[in-house]
Amino acid sequence: MVEKPGLSNNKTIKCPSCGFDNILGMDYCDQCLHSLMQRGLPKPRKDDRFQHAMMTAPVSVLLTGKDLLIASPNHSIQKIVRILQKEQKTCVLIYDRQKLVGILSLRDLLRKVAGKYRDLSKVKVSMAMTPNPEYVCADDPIAFAVNKMAMGGCRHLPVLDADGSPLSIISIKDVLSYISRPEEPEP
Repeated sequence: MVEKPGLSNNKTIKCPSCGFDNILGMDYCDQCLHSLMQRGLPKPRKDDRFQHAMMTAPVSVLLTGKDLLIASPNHSIQKIVRILQKEQKTCVLIYDRQKLVGILSLRDLLRKVAGKYRDLSKVKVSMAMTPNPEYVCADDPIAFAVNKMAMGGCRHLPVLDADGSPLSIISIKDVLSYISRPEEPEP
C-alpha cells in the first residue's frame, strides 16, 4: 500500500480497487482513477445462495459454446431457418467482417418475417435481425447479464471475448438453470 507523505489515516480514503490512500473527499482515486463516490454497493447475504450466485458468479460459469451459431447479414432467412431447425437452436449471432452486427432469434423471425414473405430465400438476415445487440464478457457477473436482458427486453445475450470474438450465447434459461441447481455440499 502506498501512502501519501504527511497524511494521517483519518484524513484519507482507501481506494476499493487498488488500495491507494487518497485525500478524504476526492471523487476518484489519484492512482487508478476508479470512483471513490460509490457507497453502499449491494452485497449478497451470506445465507442466500441465489443472491450469491447472481452477484458473484461470473457469466463464464454458464458458457458451453454449444449454442454458438454465426451467420452473415447476407444469408437468406430460408437458410437460417433450416439450420435453426436442424440444430434445434433458438438464435444466431450475425457477424460482418469479424464484428458483431446483430442477432437473429426465433422471436425476430416470428415478429418480422412470419406471414409477411412468400419466398424466404429472397429475404436477407439483415432485414429481420436485431442490430447492435447488447453483449457481456465472460468475467461479468451474472446479475449484469440479467440486467441487460431485462432492460433490453431480450432472452439471449452474446458473450464476447475482449477482442470481440464470440465465446457463446447465454439465455435466461441458462441463468435459471444455474441458480436453481441443487446446492453443492460443502467439504
